[in-house]
Amino acid sequence: FGTDEEFEELVQHCHEKGIRVIIDGVFNHCGWHFMAFNDVVEKGEASDYKDWFYRLEYPVVRPEDPETYPGYECFGYERMMPKLALDQEEAADYFCQVGQYWIERYNIDGWRLDVASEINDGFWRKFRAAVKKCKKDAVLIGEVWESAGHWLDGTMFDSTMNYRFSYLCKDFFATRTLTVSEFDAQIHKMIMRYPNKVSLVQMNFLDTHDIPRFLSYCGGDRRRMKLAYFYLFTGYGIPSVFYGDEYYIEGETENAYRSPMPWGSQDNCYDTLCEFAKIRREHSAIRNGTYQTVMCLDEKGLYLFLRENDQEKLLIAINNSDKEQEIPEWSWRLPPMQGEIRII
Repeated sequence: FGTDEEFEELVQHCHEKGIRVIIDGVFNHCGWHFMAFNDVVEKGEASDYKDWFYRLEYPVVRPEDPETYPGYECFGYERMMPKLALDQEEAADYFCQVGQYWIERYNIDGWRLDVASEINDGFWRKFRAAVKKCKKDAVLIGEVWESAGHWLDGTMFDSTMNYRFSYLCKDFFATRTLTVSEFDAQIHKMIMRYPNKVSLVQMNFLDTHDIPRFLSYCGGDRRRMKLAYFYLFTGYGIPSVFYGDEYYIEGETENAYRSPMPWGSQDNCYDTLCEFAKIRREHSAIRNGTYQTVMCLDEKGLYLFLRENDQEKLLIAINNSDKEQEIPEWSWRLPPMQGEIRII
């Protein structure tokens, strides 16, 4: 993707514009030609790295047939991804040094950590200590598909990828298999599962490189996708936009949803997403305020909720239907409060 010097320049330019840079760390497994794996293929039991891998069968070979399971533990049964034994001290130390290197050498601002739930807790605690020693406010975001409370006790990650948010948005906005009341109940359950400060920084998204594009879930209905993105930017947690959604990329298979970015296409909703981001940026109540249900009208698809902090109160209205409609005055009541309420 470029030279070391170009990456250093990229990070510098991003920082000048107030943009922080987080890179992807894949420490659960390695590539076929990682130096340590090369060494065990070449030297077998005499390799200094033989304890860095699980269940090695000697001689260690790279099978050409993709249907042949190799003589070593792999990630996802993929022969080209040998699994790393990070319970071994030397291997753990090496990758902790990797975590520090990219901060010290290139001044990155954190790590998104792949397959985090399949690596032992001891390594993550060690990795966190090593990284935070270099940069106290470096953020660590773990890829955990299930409920992640175990990894969010303050000793491992600062945040995790919130797949639960994606599933709920798919069922409510895309396929509309959830009613407003059901969606609201599940959102509150999602928020309450972690301490408040943790829930506020969960990495929310509609799609990623591992699941179908949200627009495909919507059956190509761009209005539904835009409404889901409006909720992403006004709801509880940190919004994340997967590349290409602003260019309406679709896809249900891996090759399709990982399609190249269609640079220069005039068919996009880039300005719309920028407007949503601006709303979030300008209103602190969206970033750190409380979340309170005001109205759920299942038969109309109308949903109102309140975001509030000490500085402001925002009433946010969602019309999850295919027609314009007014909100019946009798259907909702704001809790008693002081000060002005702004409606979005």
